[in-house]
Amino acid sequence: MVALASLAETWPESVRKEIVEMNLVDAKIALPAASIEQALRQGRIAFSWKTVRSWVKPPMRPVPSANDESVLELPLKDVAPLFLARQNEAAKAQQKVSIDAEIPNLFFGFPQPEPGSAPAAVNPNDSNYYVWDDSNDTAKVDASEAKRGTTPGSKFLAKYATPNEVVSRAVELNGVAGALIALPDGLMVASNISPDLNADTLAAFLPQIFGKVSQCTKELRMGELNNLNFTVGNVPWKIFRVNSIFFAAFGRTGEALPTIQLAALAAELDHKPKT
Repeated sequence: MVALASLAETWPESVRKEIVEMNLVDAKIALPAASIEQALRQGRIAFSWKTVRSWVKPPMRPVPSANDESVLELPLKDVAPLFLARQNEAAKAQQKVSIDAEIPNLFFGFPQPEPGSAPAAVNPNDSNYYVWDDSNDTAKVDASEAKRGTTPGSKFLAKYATPNEVVSRAVELNGVAGALIALPDGLMVASNISPDLNADTLAAFLPQIFGKVSQCTKELRMGELNNLNFTVGNVPWKIFRVNSIFFAAFGRTGEALPTIQLAALAAELDHKPKT
């Protein structure tokens, strides 16, 4: 459940006015987990206004709207943390479920714990993609929340992460071997990779790789490219373009990258002012 007004910061003015006219300023919507997960894997959460209205709780009477077909983006910075928290709660709940030893193991796939053995500890880094209070680097994070704009009946607050914080937290995620951030001219901004790799060289090629694929998608009339996945020698790569910078992460041979968590980190680099 999430407040509708908290998602509407960058929506078209016509939709925002409709929210007020329909008395939905304080309304909440129930985001369907499956649809959100699929959108997060694509790096962009967008649905029609008609679809978003269908998620309002309690359900409202269907009323046709001139904005029904308007495609609205749900901010990653708001939705991704909610989804990750839900995943974490589900994982904890699943760990509490015990299997009755009297039930036959029909699939030969349920390992039984040894008598007296303690349950495995949960790795807090599995879902904690970002930590705000960093006592070792207080200068990088403003303790006060910056006001980013308003919509009727709601205030929108946001915090930002620095490039160094983003790459540091990226490599703490399971499956991530290195991460870096580069400018459009290939200049390296921040990196956290193995010493045997040249961060400056990798940064120089990020915009070129992204640009060539982006050119192809435009020529094919597929639209703007916002993120890119590829595999080199069984090592997965993920490149995000966030406004005018590039955020890339690569994994380990044969391991999958935590796409949703990386998308959430990419959203933290979005310092573009909202109007």
